[in-house]
Amino acid sequence: MFDIGIIGSGPAGYAAAIRASQRGLSVVLFEKEHIGGTCLNRGCIPTKTILHSCKLFSEIKNAQKCGIAAENISFDFEKIQERQKNVSEKIRKSLTMLIKGYGITIVEEEAFIESKNIIKTQTSSYEVKNIIIATGSKPNILNFPGEYAKDFILTSDDVLNMTKLPQSILIVGTGAIGIEWARIFSCLGVKVTLVEMMEHIIPTADYEVSERVIRLLKKSRIDFYTSTTIKNINNNEITLSNDKVIKADKILLGAGRQPETNCTKVPSYIKINKYIDTDCNFKTNIENIFAIGDVNGLSMLAHSAMKQAEEVIEYIIKGECPKFNKNLVPSVIYGTPEIASIGKTEQELQKNNIEYKKSFFPISALGKAYADDKIEGFVKILANDNEILGAHIISEEASAMIEQIAIAMTNNISPSKLQDVIFAHPTYSEGIFESILGLDNIAIHIPRQ
Repeated sequence: MFDIGIIGSGPAGYAAAIRASQRGLSVVLFEKEHIGGTCLNRGCIPTKTILHSCKLFSEIKNAQKCGIAAENISFDFEKIQERQKNVSEKIRKSLTMLIKGYGITIVEEEAFIESKNIIKTQTSSYEVKNIIIATGSKPNILNFPGEYAKDFILTSDDVLNMTKLPQSILIVGTGAIGIEWARIFSCLGVKVTLVEMMEHIIPTADYEVSERVIRLLKKSRIDFYTSTTIKNINNNEITLSNDKVIKADKILLGAGRQPETNCTKVPSYIKINKYIDTDCNFKTNIENIFAIGDVNGLSMLAHSAMKQAEEVIEYIIKGECPKFNKNLVPSVIYGTPEIASIGKTEQELQKNNIEYKKSFFPISALGKAYADDKIEGFVKILANDNEILGAHIISEEASAMIEQIAIAMTNNISPSKLQDVIFAHPTYSEGIFESILGLDNIAIHIPRQ
């Protein structure tokens, strides 16, 4: 009998397996496709690899202003795609070796929960003391009225297998998936149109972030429509709900993801309300069955899944309540510049009548930004005298900068205490320092507000 059986080897599953092994538990890990799950094979890593190619291509094209002569710049999309597949494969092989090195049994078959202590595959049966469901998520599939070819509509999985770029594409949804792919396609010369059914671009973002992203989209000549849906499709002619007709070679579905709760993996006696229902300990309605990562819907991000993995193992061993706090999970949309946030938006604070101070510092006031020719963006911090309530950053290196705020928020470090920190110069992180000072209207490098 294994101490733990884990279904799914994405960030939630493999992190839980490794942490359990580190704690001396015996683990069997089930994966029906590729070790690493969506993040490694169809999400985070492949898209960031492509974005890196796009960033290089864009910087080389614009290198002349920095004194670098570069002519006849071009790209090979097939090689870009080949590289992202190779990167994922190399990491997958390394990750598989890492997991096996911890003495974890890997079963590369689809798993079925037969009972609270039995997991079956088509060839074998495994007895376990505890079960962790970490089956992740899959792209939301939308059906539209009209007539169109089957391959006219792509998911974020499909697009990673493209060998030829379309001339034009309409992307549905402006969350992380939609914005990142819009940036990729636009950089590679594809005409991009974004359609968002909500009122704002990046609906969950702080409104000032949304407004700045609109400016970035316009700069990249990306068309966009908010409060809009697709009304009808006639071959490659797409009629929107505002009666605008768009011609596009493809449609990409970027409207989020849905949990993978296929009944072959999750039996009917486990409560599901779109996501698998769990309590604060990630426990389902069955005492020894847990659900972590995308499948429980708490926060559909890889790093959130890994944190849940660590915490659920500690709970299984010690019975201590997990320390997972959704408010402390940073989120990042990649590209140039990066878009990162943590905590509350200004609109959430206003809606809940929470008192706060606000500081807004433009990245263009940083010497490092001018040196790098990356002056677009800002650091926005929302706080009271005792704690940071939220932070929203658009900047080069925003993904690293938001982590500094996450450390402060997680450890209850007050804004006044952060004023004692010496930030290196010249760096983008100085934007955080200046924004912290700005809460007391004493920022150094902008006029007094």
